[in-house]
Amino acid sequence: MDVGGQRGQVLPLVAVMVVLGGLVSLGLGHLGGAALARARAATAADAAALAGAAAGQGAARELARYNDGTLVDYEQDGADTEVVVEVGDATARARARRSGERPSGPAPGLRAALARAGQLLGTSVPLTAAAGGAGPQPASPRRALGMAVDVAPGFVDRLLTVAAQAGLCRPYPRALPTHFELCAGTATGGGVP
Repeated sequence: MDVGGQRGQVLPLVAVMVVLGGLVSLGLGHLGGAALARARAATAADAAALAGAAAGQGAARELARYNDGTLVDYEQDGADTEVVVEVGDATARARARRSGERPSGPAPGLRAALARAGQLLGTSVPLTAAAGGAGPQPASPRRALGMAVDVAPGFVDRLLTVAAQAGLCRPYPRALPTHFELCAGTATGGGVP
């Protein structure tokens, strides 16, 4: 029996299978990346449409940018807002309708992040009615949309220990040290607390 000859016949087959497996993996990775880009674009478009309906084109542009996107088109027709947002190579369109009321208190996503922080800390996060810090506040359509809150000054350091894990960001640590916002989508990893 010629063992060396059989090994010589199997080796090219194994090599071809390894190359094919690599090509399939690359193709699946590309498809997964494209699906993730489309999902990120859809999230950014939804957020921009809601912001636009509540606070106008500037708010839509800011929320698209906050979600790593670019507001490509904005149309307002009465109470209806339609936006087109690009994130990387993906484009998404979304619509929202303005209601007669502005949100009161944190939006559901922010409430969930605050509840998660409370679970991690073993106590609820104390919120204040007014922003902390001195001087003029940066414009924050996120606050008007219920996606930003201020916590009690004495609780800031404690909250910072779990903020990133809970999905909370602190975008203005010097100007507004008590101001926390819901981080951008989990796909982008959010901001720095």
